[in-house]
Amino acid sequence: MEQIKELMQIDFISLLYSVFIVLVGIKSVTAVFEWVINKLGLETKWMRKQREEHDLLIRTSQNLTELKKQHIHDVEVSNIHDENIKKELSAFMSEIKSSISETQSEIKKFAENRISDRQQSLKIQKELTDSIKSIVTYNFSKDKQIDNLMAAQREVLADKINEKYKCYISIKGIPEDEVDEFTNLHTAYKGVGGNHSGDAKYEYCMNHLEVIPVKTKLLMDSENNH
Repeated sequence: MEQIKELMQIDFISLLYSVFIVLVGIKSVTAVFEWVINKLGLETKWMRKQREEHDLLIRTSQNLTELKKQHIHDVEVSNIHDENIKKELSAFMSEIKSSISETQSEIKKFAENRISDRQQSLKIQKELTDSIKSIVTYNFSKDKQIDNLMAAQREVLADKINEKYKCYISIKGIPEDEVDEFTNLHTAYKGVGGNHSGDAKYEYCMNHLEVIPVKTKLLMDSENNH
């Protein structure tokens, strides 16, 4: 209890006032001490620490400022890069759309050309068919004419072979200078489709009649004239 009473008797106001005066005195002494140190160009450990902390704070502030500037620059560069990418992407998409449009146009044109080509092909086929029919008709007519000519030629050659046959039978031989002519006559006759009758007459003359020398034939002609 006595201790409590002693505490209650303490003048706290005076105590606080005394502490305040002491602190002010310390501050004043410190300020005077720093002023003297600065004038003398000296530096205490505490002052050096404060200066280093102050320098560190300034450097940190400068670094933060540089980082902020760099960040702003990076953001601007990134925005420009993004904008360029958007432009390139837009140009690329436009090119793709244009290419697709051109491809669709080419496909449509190709389909239209296919229809036109088919119609033209059908027209050409019809014209070709008509031409073939015309050629066939013409050839048939020509073949008919050729057959008629060959038939007429065959009759003429058959008549000549028959005359030669009768002549050679009557003189009992084939004149030497007419053997080749008679053979060529028979060959021509066969070429135009001669029948077996002409062949038989030719074969008989060539196989059963002798070849008469030209001199003998001339004598026979002379005797016949007398």
